[in-house]
Amino acid sequence: MEASRRDFMQYVVGAFGAVAAVGAAYPILKSLGPNAAAALQSKVDYDVSQLKPMDVRVTSWKGFPVFVMMLPTPFNWNGPERNNKYKNHNRDILGNHNVYAIIGKCTHLGCIPLWKPDGDSAMNPSNVPVFHCPCHGSIYTPWGDNISGPAPLPLGVPPQTLNGNKLEIGTPGFVKKFWNPYA
Repeated sequence: MEASRRDFMQYVVGAFGAVAAVGAAYPILKSLGPNAAAALQSKVDYDVSQLKPMDVRVTSWKGFPVFVMMLPTPFNWNGPERNNKYKNHNRDILGNHNVYAIIGKCTHLGCIPLWKPDGDSAMNPSNVPVFHCPCHGSIYTPWGDNISGPAPLPLGVPPQTLNGNKLEIGTPGFVKKFWNPYA
C-alpha cells in the first residue's frame, strides 16, 4: 500500500495539530499547580534574638502579613475577654510560649491591626496591650483573640516551632496546624 500525497499531508497537519494542542494545554496545566512564590514562602525562618518583650515585628508567610512577637515572662493578662465559643482560642493554641507568630489580618474585613503595647483609650482598662484594627474598631489580645468589635473570629495562627533563636513559621511544632479563619 503506497502513501499518497493526501495521506502525507494528513500526517503533517495531524502532527502540527498535536503540537499545537500540547502547546495550548501546557500553560493551563502549569497554572493549576502551586504558585512558585507561595511555594518558596511555605516556610519562613525569623531570628528572634533581637526581640525585646512587647516587641512586634512584621514579616510575610504565604502572602499573609505575620506579626512575630515576644511577651514578657511571666505575662499576666488582666484585660477583658469575649464570652463566646472562641474565648481564649489562640491563647490555648499558643500555650505558654512567649515568642510566637500570628496572622496580622483582621477577620472582619482584612485590615491590618495596629499593635498598642501601652494600651488603647477605647479599652477598659485602657493600659492593657492590644491589637486595634483601625478600620472598624475590632480589638484583639496579644495572642490574637478578639475581645470587642465586629470581628467574628480570632486572628489566624500559622504552624510554627521555635528552635533556639529561630522561629520557623510554616513548620509544625508547638502549633501543629494552620488556624485559618480566612478560608
